[in-house]
Amino acid sequence: MSNVYTYYYGGLTFQSAVALPLMPHKAPASSADVDVTFGPLPEALAECLRAKPHFQMYADGTAILRSPDGIRLMFYNGRSLRIEVPEGLDARLVQSWLIGPGLGLILHQRGMPPLHACAVSKAGRALAIAGDSGAGKSTTARALMERGYDLMAEDQAVIDPASPTLFPGVPDLRLWAVAARQFGEKTDERARVGAHEDKFTISASRARFDHTPRPLTALFLLSSDPAEQPVSRRLSGGAAAHALHRHIFRQRLATFMGHGAEMFRWATTLAAQVPVFEVRRPHDLSRLDALAAHLEQVAEQLP
Repeated sequence: MSNVYTYYYGGLTFQSAVALPLMPHKAPASSADVDVTFGPLPEALAECLRAKPHFQMYADGTAILRSPDGIRLMFYNGRSLRIEVPEGLDARLVQSWLIGPGLGLILHQRGMPPLHACAVSKAGRALAIAGDSGAGKSTTARALMERGYDLMAEDQAVIDPASPTLFPGVPDLRLWAVAARQFGEKTDERARVGAHEDKFTISASRARFDHTPRPLTALFLLSSDPAEQPVSRRLSGGAAAHALHRHIFRQRLATFMGHGAEMFRWATTLAAQVPVFEVRRPHDLSRLDALAAHLEQVAEQLP
């Protein structure tokens, strides 16, 4: 009998016959929210409602995304994800598409927009660090871990905006080599994210992973504008909601899928519940502890 692996991610349970880079979960597979399978995609039978060169949506709730390398992912109403992989393709690339767009679009189909953010926790309270790709989200999270925080999510943060509660996500940080060296992390070739990327999966972060959903205390948006010293500016309701909406993972594709109203409600509700700060800081890795200390101080001053 084949193995069935069960995982917990973003408040949901996932089951798969193939091991995934998520946190194992003890719940019975029969109760899983999302089924992940691998193999050729079945032929779409329903009418195609919307299409782009790399993405199609069908009347039965199915959506198909194609990567530039030929990986095809089929999403069905937020309940199943099937992945078709071309023969001989690098498994690391498949993993990146699975834990990136794969998980992200499943969440969008379920009405749970993921924030493009990392998250950490300490003393039972969570902080989220959002920003554009390459802004330093993972590096900032790792700097906070130096100050006693535990990792809660890498790259996508799943947040219930009404509570507001942050759910555990992907348990492995991904750091550029220069940042990994700054923290003394090993950059084993087997942990390289992609054949041509100088970025590495830091599996050691699993030993410092918080498996428990936590109340979200503050949300920091990393600005691309540098500053001589770390400085935070709290955003007002409308500005905070707009900034959160802009940092939703795969926001444009989710809008094309018809989830625009859901994302707007999510952002406005969260902005009303959680303090949102825009952060400017030195773009100097030797100043990371000053950034982490600043974020911790801002969070500690909140009720």
